[in-house]
Amino acid sequence: MMLRKTQKWMSLGDSIWLRNLVLVLLVLGIFFRFYNLGGKVYWYDETMTSLRISGYTQAQFIADTYTGETRSVGELLAQYQYPDNGSTLEESFSALAQHPEHSPLYYLLARGWMQVLPNSVAVIRLLSATISLLALPCMFWLSMELFASPLVAWSITAFFAISPFHILYAQEAREYSLWTVTILLSSANLLWAMRWNNPWVWMTYSLTAALGLYTHPFAAFVSFSHGLYVLIVEGVRFGKRFIAYLLASLLSLLLFAPWLRVVLQNFDLFLGNTESVNADRSGSLPLFWLLNLSRIFADFNQGPSAINPLHYLLAILAIASMVFLWRRAPLESAVFLTTLMGVTGLAILAPDMLLGGRRSSITRYAVPCYLGLQMAIAYFLTSQIVSRPITVRAKTRSRKRWRAIAITLATLGTLSILVNSHIAVWWHKSYAKSRRNPDVAAFVNQMEAPLLLSDYQPAGQILSLAHLLEPTVQIQLVEANNQVSLPEVGTPLLLYLPSDRLMRFLENRQNITLEPVQFNEEEPWLWQGKQEE
Repeated sequence: MMLRKTQKWMSLGDSIWLRNLVLVLLVLGIFFRFYNLGGKVYWYDETMTSLRISGYTQAQFIADTYTGETRSVGELLAQYQYPDNGSTLEESFSALAQHPEHSPLYYLLARGWMQVLPNSVAVIRLLSATISLLALPCMFWLSMELFASPLVAWSITAFFAISPFHILYAQEAREYSLWTVTILLSSANLLWAMRWNNPWVWMTYSLTAALGLYTHPFAAFVSFSHGLYVLIVEGVRFGKRFIAYLLASLLSLLLFAPWLRVVLQNFDLFLGNTESVNADRSGSLPLFWLLNLSRIFADFNQGPSAINPLHYLLAILAIASMVFLWRRAPLESAVFLTTLMGVTGLAILAPDMLLGGRRSSITRYAVPCYLGLQMAIAYFLTSQIVSRPITVRAKTRSRKRWRAIAITLATLGTLSILVNSHIAVWWHKSYAKSRRNPDVAAFVNQMEAPLLLSDYQPAGQILSLAHLLEPTVQIQLVEANNQVSLPEVGTPLLLYLPSDRLMRFLENRQNITLEPVQFNEEEPWLWQGKQEE
């Protein structure tokens, strides 16, 4: 039951100006999801996607390739980054089981996708971009369930479409665009099931909730927020709809049981693989929270800053939107969005504040929070633009003010994606792991028949560089000095992030002079070796 009706004046025909803005944002959002898919660095995490769908773990890759054997970059990528290498589905599943912190659905889809399409970075990212399109109708459906207004639903969908954050992850070979779809789909399905309270509709909710769990483990927080919402609107009693929710959730858990069994069997790996989130991050966590909030609407690769006015202005807008949501929106809608944001937000904030860690600073963990906040802000702005003040003069002033704010947000989002779509390394690519790889690759590729030598681990950074190198470049990976096989005199020798041990071995035992290839004043990533004849 709706405890407070939404405004009857909200229909698409009420504002031609807003309708045109919505159409422009939707077109831009769709276009930029597919623009320059192969232009950004294929970074560490993405190479791990390719490694696992190809049937390998990083430990297996190191054991197989850090042997001193020289091979071409093309051979290396064909064997360890693409699943048409003769590996089986069972081998991929075994590799995924070694990383139970990542649910398997996206990776299995990616394996099937790459087995029928050409091997390239753009093609594997095309899967995520295509999946991200499904989020648009899902967002519209959820908005209609919440606000029963086509104008509001279109506005929310348009601002979501142009969000720099969602476009960045629509072009990542990771599971986050699929997780976004499952969050929106299961949420809309829940509200649909609440309205109809039909066993078959509740069964579809079970399926969508299970899809969420098979996509990302944090989908459990989303499901819990759904249960909290049902309990609140049912008056904190075990009514028919709450019992139906419990049964549907039990069914989704049963559907998820096969992978849950894998998680429990490998729970020590789950904890070990996620241990890094317990490490403290340098800087103030609240500044990271403000930064992550601003990235929903404006992203110019800025860092956390206590003096950036944009962070505070968007925080004020978010607070005002939540206040308006609770004062003017249907009460059930306010409860739903608050629980959607609150459960996941609390789950990642509380451990950091009580025990220490950096979970709450990792942007992609808070997708449910961002979705709820975007919906609240878009609802607030739309309501203000088409509201009907008492006097004509007040009406004109109010609409101009809120139009300016909406246009500003749309412009910031558009400029953000225009800028980041042409830059190889953005913040979500891990600046520490990726920043110099484009420069290194450009230097290596302009040389004639070089040998690239490295003992650097973990190997994901090597694979990331390999995707930027020409397929004919020869690469030699070693774990121990006695595995080094030097090329003939005259062959260009390059060292990528060599250890001190390897450098001393080459200089002292092999009479090789090493000179850094300096791209700027920081510690070099590439060294050039000159052999004495």
